[in-house]
Order: sequence, then C-alpha cells, then structure tokens
Amino acid sequence: MKAAYIHSFGGPEVIRFGDMPKPSPKADEILVRNKIIGVGKPDYLVRSGNDPYLAEALAGGLIIGNESAGIVEKVGSDVKTIRPGDKVAVLNATGCGSHAEYSVSKEQYAIILPEGIEPEMVPGVLNLQVAYALLFDAGKIGEGDSMYISGAAGGIGTTMIQMAKSAGIKTIASASSEEKCKVLRKLGADTVFNYKESDTKEIVLEATDGKGADVIYDQTAGKELVERFDYLADFGQIILYNWLNGSPELPQLETVIKCAWHAQAIRPFSFHVFDDKPERRMANAEKCFDMIRDGRVKPFVCKEFPLEQARQAHELLDSGNAIGKIIMHP
Repeated sequence: MKAAYIHSFGGPEVIRFGDMPKPSPKADEILVRNKIIGVGKPDYLVRSGNDPYLAEALAGGLIIGNESAGIVEKVGSDVKTIRPGDKVAVLNATGCGSHAEYSVSKEQYAIILPEGIEPEMVPGVLNLQVAYALLFDAGKIGEGDSMYISGAAGGIGTTMIQMAKSAGIKTIASASSEEKCKVLRKLGADTVFNYKESDTKEIVLEATDGKGADVIYDQTAGKELVERFDYLADFGQIILYNWLNGSPELPQLETVIKCAWHAQAIRPFSFHVFDDKPERRMANAEKCFDMIRDGRVKPFVCKEFPLEQARQAHELLDSGNAIGKIIMHP
C-alpha cells in the first residue's frame, strides 16, 4: 500500500512517500480502507519528536497520522461491534498509522458512522469530538457564559466557534492575520481580533464588561500561561490543550496559588481521557453528528491534498497559515 512515513523526527522534509506493508489486524483490531485523512497538531507533535517512545519504530519507517475515516475491510476475531463494510471514523491512540491507504485501529478507537453520514462528510472527525469535549465536558460551559480562544482559525477553533454559537455562548476569538479574523467573524464569533496587533487583556475585559472570560482555551501553555489569569473571571478556568510552547515553568505555581483569591483554576485536557470510556465517547460523537445533520456545524476545510503530497500538507500545517482543517485523500 502507499503511505507517508518517516525514518527520523523533524520538519516536513523528513516525510517520505512510497510503498509500505499493508497492515493486518490483530484480534482486537479492525482494518480500514481510508477514504479521508485528517492532518493536525497531533501529527506535528509525532513528526517532530514530541513522543519519543515512538523512536524505536523509525528504523522500519513510522507511518504518521492520527485520524482518518473510511470503510472497514477486515476485523479481528475478538471485535464485537464492528463488521466489514461498516463506515467508521478512527482516532489512532498511538498517534500514528493513518497517513496511508489502509490503517488498523483497536475497536474502541473507532466510531461507526450513522446512516446519512459518509466518511467524506466528516473531515477532521477528531476535531468535532475534541471541540465538543472542550466545551461541554472540560469547560462545562453553556448559554450566557463567555469564552476566549486564541489561535482560533484551526480545525478545532473553527468548530468550537460554531458549536458555541449554537449553544448561546459568548465567544471571543483571536487569530494571527486579518484574513483569519474575517473567517472567524463569518463563523459567528462575537468579538474577533488579531492577537499580534492588539492587547488581549484589554479586549477580553472590554468584551466581558470587565469580568473576564468564564473559560479560556489555551493551546500554547509555556511561560505566557500566567498572563491568562489577568482576564479570567472569578470561578473561571483555563483549559490547556496541545501545549505547543511547552509546559509552564515551576515558578508560575506561585501565581496559580494566588489565584485562590478569585477561585480560578487550570484544567489540563487530553482526549485520551475517553480511551477507557467508549460509551461516553460514542454518545458525544452522536451529538456531533446531529450538529452536522442539522447544519449547526459545517467542518471548515482549509485545503485538500492527495496522500502523495503529505509533505506539502505538513508544510501548510507548520506555516501557521492554515484556516480550518487540512485533509488528504488516498
């Protein structure tokens, strides 16, 4: 089969395309013929070496890729709920394997697509599920609440804005260019600004009548994390995901402790919290599919690539110029 793979960690230039052995499912796995493949930040993290436990797989060629959707071709002997011919969306828990014509997944990480939902209709199905979980499981946010998300022009951000709008949540969003900001306004964000040209604290406080946002979604972390508390509401929380600028520094704990005066909190989030909760994950997925059916959410696709152009897809991902989801077709 054809696949995009790496022999070393690094930038997009390490990606190769060619023939790799077609995988065979183990007893608890399914084999999927991929119809659509998502490209996102988890792929960047794997490709660049942020998951060093995968290093030993590099010698034989590590097929990258975290998510895909397609048709089940074969199932292992212990698989109970999925059958050949089923249409599924797959999140590979190992963070690799999906940038290929075929991929295997454990049964628990695959979601059967309901009637009326085709694989091509759910580019970035992981984004849908992550966005829903960030809003309603981690953030526990609802009508009348306010949220701020920076770097909101990616696949998750554009999905969160649409979901938040349909739920009556006041949404403040920022991006790095006016082109991206225009898209965020079109998607329904209430307040939009370029974080490179504006004072985030000033705008968030003004948009919330000086109270601060009830929930701040932070995908960078790093040393800038403590600045978020300056525009977080009393009883508010910062949800950390992606950690693109690394972990917060230990001296920042003093700031976190001082935030007790305002009952503020930090909640790290990983979608792997659902790894042992397949029923809850499926229930959330059903709600996401309902949003697609009734038009509340429309996956915002940035650009489509053939699989053989995986390197170019990753170049776009790394450039920071993507607006919405990057997808590939085998």
